[in-house]
Amino acid sequence: MPDLSALQDVLILLGLALVNAYLFSLLRQSPIVGYLTTGLLVGPYGFHLIKGVHEVEMVAEVGVILLLFTIGLEFSVKRIVRLRNLLLTTGTVQVTATALAVTCGTLLLGEHWPAAITLGMAMALSSTAIVLKLLLERGEVDSAHGRIALSILLFQDLCVILFIVGLPLLGTQAHAFSIWSLVRAGAILFGLYLFVRYLLKPLLRRILRTRAPELFRLTILAIVLGTAWATAEAGLSLALGAFLAGLSLAESDSSHQVMADIIPFRDVFLAVFFISVGMLVDIRLLVANLGAVLLGLLLLSLAKTLAGTLAGLAARYPLRTALTSGLITFQVGEFSFILLAQARDLQAIPPQTYQLALSIVALSMMLTPLMFRQAQTIANFVARTINRRGEDLVSEDQERTANLEGHVIVAGYGLAGRNVARTLREMCIPYIHLEMNGEVVHRARKAGEIIIHGDATAPAVLEGAGIHRAKSMVLAINDPSALARAIPTARELNPNLYILARTHFVAHIDQLIQSGADEIISDEFGAGLEMATFLLRQFKVPEGRVLKILSTLRNEHHQRYQQGGRQTRNLTGYLSVLDNGDLEIQAVPDDSPCLGKSLAELNFRSVTGCNIMGVIRQERVIYNPPADLCIEAGDTLMLLGEAAGVLKAREFLHGHPL
Repeated sequence: MPDLSALQDVLILLGLALVNAYLFSLLRQSPIVGYLTTGLLVGPYGFHLIKGVHEVEMVAEVGVILLLFTIGLEFSVKRIVRLRNLLLTTGTVQVTATALAVTCGTLLLGEHWPAAITLGMAMALSSTAIVLKLLLERGEVDSAHGRIALSILLFQDLCVILFIVGLPLLGTQAHAFSIWSLVRAGAILFGLYLFVRYLLKPLLRRILRTRAPELFRLTILAIVLGTAWATAEAGLSLALGAFLAGLSLAESDSSHQVMADIIPFRDVFLAVFFISVGMLVDIRLLVANLGAVLLGLLLLSLAKTLAGTLAGLAARYPLRTALTSGLITFQVGEFSFILLAQARDLQAIPPQTYQLALSIVALSMMLTPLMFRQAQTIANFVARTINRRGEDLVSEDQERTANLEGHVIVAGYGLAGRNVARTLREMCIPYIHLEMNGEVVHRARKAGEIIIHGDATAPAVLEGAGIHRAKSMVLAINDPSALARAIPTARELNPNLYILARTHFVAHIDQLIQSGADEIISDEFGAGLEMATFLLRQFKVPEGRVLKILSTLRNEHHQRYQQGGRQTRNLTGYLSVLDNGDLEIQAVPDDSPCLGKSLAELNFRSVTGCNIMGVIRQERVIYNPPADLCIEAGDTLMLLGEAAGVLKAREFLHGHPL
């Protein structure tokens, strides 16, 4: 009879995890809380239902490895370079402030300095696994507070390298640290660089030529686990190797397929990781020292929230955004368990302190989903209380905007906002930008833009931008929650304002329309139209037909989401002649039998049933061309008529059936 204890452990873990995750989902909580609760129940300090605790911890380590690999895929080298200023500013402030606060507080409680420094390093880290997962679920990765949080988390993950290398100096086994270990680590990392630089992409191309998906997946898993093992051999963390592997594949042509193949594995192993976190908590010790644990959790949460807020403010973001990022990074992270375990093995931290620290870490992670739901509400309340007159408005801004009237307020200085501004500038329509990133504002002002550093959800900021005198407002921002607050605020300040906003998903349109927006542009819908346009052109569909089809789709979309009985404005509304006909742009072929003949000679309208609305010649449009106009090589005709007539006109110009 085979030993089925391992299979029994797996069934218990997955069964309880499924039940708890489902129950907490019904309570509108993150499944992560369910996984942590499962660990508390089945662990050695709970009902001791799992025999192979060490095996569970090994599987959980794979979850962290796959998480860091996917983060590396998301954070390509180019993206890291683009975020370097934000990463260095926010990360340095948050890690330094937290580490100093925890170290000093621990020393005041009577701990020795090795334990104090160890706890300072460990508690400075936040949970990449939980924060990233919740940001992805809420669609806030590209929001302002999401970018701050991810920059902090990425900096912390990079700091883990230094912490792990320097940790042996704090223990009684300080001889474990040596110059030779640094040389060996450097040699292994250099070998990994050579492999990635010269061998990885050719290897993947050869694998792809086999057209065997399972071979591709096995190769990716081997690369991830192999790189993680190599960095561990170098004395660094497994997760660092996985992150480097993700970075190396981020720029490859197969990065999206790699992500699609890895995500199912990642989610399953991450669930086991969160279960393992719950299993580490000694419930009896937690209950016996509940007051001390809760006080430590409160003080640590306040310290980390303040540090994260200071990090956001140092990057010149408004208080509301900075505080939101501080609140969502208040917890302690998964790498803290690794640091604390190594510190325990090096005798740098007493066993009792180790267990109390584990309890604080686990509880902070369990509270994170709850804090995520309330973070922006708390941040809004605090920001309004502290700064009732608004944020970041200075007299210079007020002077620059005092004479604006009938202008457009463009919230956001990203690509969408800059394109809107360029269009307005071409048409000589006055506008002003609102942007929360202080560095971006500084660069924009150098470029000559009229821009205010402030939050589009704050009434005082909008008033400083002259919203009472503005004609329109464009919300080209990525933060869904900020969008939902900015629209009613702007509508209340100026009931006659035309509000145009963008959102990622069509599902958000109804809510934003109800909050007071006039028009909502969905990235999801716009991307579909753009794809359809390229596809129709690939099939040689005439431009006029493409124009009309897209116009019809836009009309149906706007009718679906219009407010009340308001008439939507779309292309067919402006060009009512298209309701019963096609507008076609047709280039005259170089071998056309019509070349050199006048429109009167060709008797074009009688023969084809189409009107020539204009002739495009040498980048100049001749509207309502006269009858004596001769067709020349290089001309393009603007045809108007029914579909059958347009087809007949095209055949007439070509001199043969199409």
